[in-house]
Amino acid sequence: MINQLRLAKRNRFVTSKMKRLTGLFVAWLAAGLLSGSAVAGPEIVRIAIKDGVVELSVQLDRAFDWQGIKFVSIKSFANDPPWFPPTHHELTFGKNGICEWFQWDYIEIGKYKVTGDFTVEGKVGGENIVGNFDLRTNLLKFDGLDYKPMMKLPTVTVKASADLKSWSKISGIEAVAKNSEWGKPLAVSFKLTAAVWQYFVVQIYED
Repeated sequence: MINQLRLAKRNRFVTSKMKRLTGLFVAWLAAGLLSGSAVAGPEIVRIAIKDGVVELSVQLDRAFDWQGIKFVSIKSFANDPPWFPPTHHELTFGKNGICEWFQWDYIEIGKYKVTGDFTVEGKVGGENIVGNFDLRTNLLKFDGLDYKPMMKLPTVTVKASADLKSWSKISGIEAVAKNSEWGKPLAVSFKLTAAVWQYFVVQIYED
């Protein structure tokens, strides 16, 4: 009976904390109280607390920008020498209409022009190639290959407070990878280091 009472109290505490987390995250992010070059319109799409670790998924809602995205092929290719890890083709669309197509150990440099919000036409190696980005699959189809849209991971800061007045930065923030896929939520986690820290805010910055 004692164990059941303790478990009930713990469940109520976790549920209450999750409600406070959700409300504060949404209020902080929607208000756009970010300095520097901040991401517009972020949204918390999932919050979980397990074994003293807060796990959250943040939808950054970054605008689709051909020049700000590196496209990485889903298909991998054998490397040279063969005992090296497999490689992926990479495609970037830079300034002044210059595109770079990395394949194996060399780079093809060509020209491109944007022909629509999600279509691009590139001339690489003397060949004209039309690329189409599909919002349903979140993939770019280019020269018969599917490419994932990858972006540099933004700087993420999490602060905690017991009274909504004094805030302390939480160390040990973790993210899934150095790069995040455009259009997909960013996963961030951190440990709860003190029981009195009941409120949290997230700050997200782009370079």
